[in-house]
Amino acid sequence: MFNPLNAPPQGVEMLKSPPREIDEAEIDQFVQAVMRQEAAAPKPRKTLPEIAPAVPEAAASEESEERKPRYQPKWRHSAAILALALLIGWPGLLVALLGLAVVVPVIAYLTLGHDRASECVAAAFARFRRLDPVRAEILRGWAMRRVAGVERVLSWLPERWTSGLYLPDLRDTPVSHDKMRLDPFSRFQAEQAETPDAG
Repeated sequence: MFNPLNAPPQGVEMLKSPPREIDEAEIDQFVQAVMRQEAAAPKPRKTLPEIAPAVPEAAASEESEERKPRYQPKWRHSAAILALALLIGWPGLLVALLGLAVVVPVIAYLTLGHDRASECVAAAFARFRRLDPVRAEILRGWAMRRVAGVERVLSWLPERWTSGLYLPDLRDTPVSHDKMRLDPFSRFQAEQAETPDAG
């Protein structure tokens, strides 16, 4: 039978405990005692849940050795990416840089003059040769091949067009003896001065 009020069935008497009278002071004392107990009890520290199980150090070191190193771009790759980005962003910049690469050496050559510019280039190459002789020889061979190519092109042109043009000689100068470094006439005069006159 449906009992919406949850009333006791008919004919059954409910057992009731005798009513207790509780004073508000007792309630306050009880609440204070519970609060003291909670304050005295050590509180568990809140920790973040573990996302991954803890791995022992030995296993972690083995995994790091087995794992391939991440790709670190070389400076050449970074420079190429930067140059490509600049070329895409500012296409006129490439034309300006190429123009500067041609104009600046010409201005330096005209400002310094032929002799001083040749001395500067020779000194720079000698310094580079001391630092890295293998690359210096590779660079010298490359320059000699370029000069030979220019000479072949100039041989097709009329002689009056190329009469005053002198290309650099990049071959090593042969080592000369001390006697050959002196002017032969001054050497002859020195020898004549040393020998006493026969008369």
